[in-house]
Amino acid sequence: MGVDIVEVSRFALALARRGERLAKRVFSPEERVTCGASPHRLAARFAAKEAFYKALGTGMRSFHWREVEVKNDHLGAPYLCFSSRLSTHLAAEGIRTAHLSLSHSGDYAIAQVILEGE
Repeated sequence: MGVDIVEVSRFALALARRGERLAKRVFSPEERVTCGASPHRLAARFAAKEAFYKALGTGMRSFHWREVEVKNDHLGAPYLCFSSRLSTHLAAEGIRTAHLSLSHSGDYAIAQVILEGE
């Protein structure tokens, strides 16, 4: 399990300073379109990626931000998608499912990821 909380105002400041360069490094094109300029939505997705890597237990040593993507199903529920390279690693580790919960309120965005294996 991994949990991460992001202070939205600090994240918005980082986006303002680093602009498109930061957004392109961390978020997929689809995530950038889905979130637009909303710092709350982007901060929640950033928290989800951090929470995922914490749950994985390896940090980001071997992977990149965009290898984890947050999408929404037809009802709006968030879920994680992985690059083929990361999917292969998860399968090799026996991880079959990743559960994601996101929330943002006021100046905070929080994410929880639970990885379920065999």
